[in-house]
Amino acid sequence: MRAFLDACAVPAEHVDAQASGFRLWAGGPEDRSERWRQIATELLGGPRRTQHTHCEWRVRAERVNAILDALDGAAREDVTRYGRPLVGLVVGGPARLIDPATGEAYAGVSVEDSGRFEVDGYGRTLGVSGVRATIGSTGSSLSLWLSFPGDHRLPAAAAHVQEHAPVRFSVKHWRRWTPSRTGDGYRSIRIPSPLAR
Repeated sequence: MRAFLDACAVPAEHVDAQASGFRLWAGGPEDRSERWRQIATELLGGPRRTQHTHCEWRVRAERVNAILDALDGAAREDVTRYGRPLVGLVVGGPARLIDPATGEAYAGVSVEDSGRFEVDGYGRTLGVSGVRATIGSTGSSLSLWLSFPGDHRLPAAAAHVQEHAPVRFSVKHWRRWTPSRTGDGYRSIRIPSPLAR
């Protein structure tokens, strides 16, 4: 993930670059949950937030390796009653894609250029990309949302990112966002993958 971000992105200017948290989900075996609660408290101090579904601890950069070492010792029993990982380190944040020709963020692709238009109910904003990785006790996941330039630069931009991405992009999930007729927002239309040959 780090190599991908170094090759393809710069942190977005409008927010902190990276956010890390350690989560203990509700619904696991009590003895396993208590063990992880003790590990987290020993390594990170008290939880930052306790909710009905999970407890979350803030993870400073210098503590990430200690948490990863602890996760290396996870057992297959470290799952919730639904079979999901009981604990996980969540790392991610927003970024802007780099134009490989200039080494700078793409001109015209930013939150400001898109009028701070919110794409969904998860806080994602048009014009900013991001990554979120969860390294869990029994499984891991990676989520990418990418804002490419929507003009002639799109094929080269997509090819550059695909070359460095840790996953292969789907040919089905490409959308172009265009201003609405009233000018008060954007609408998306599905487009063919710029990587299709």
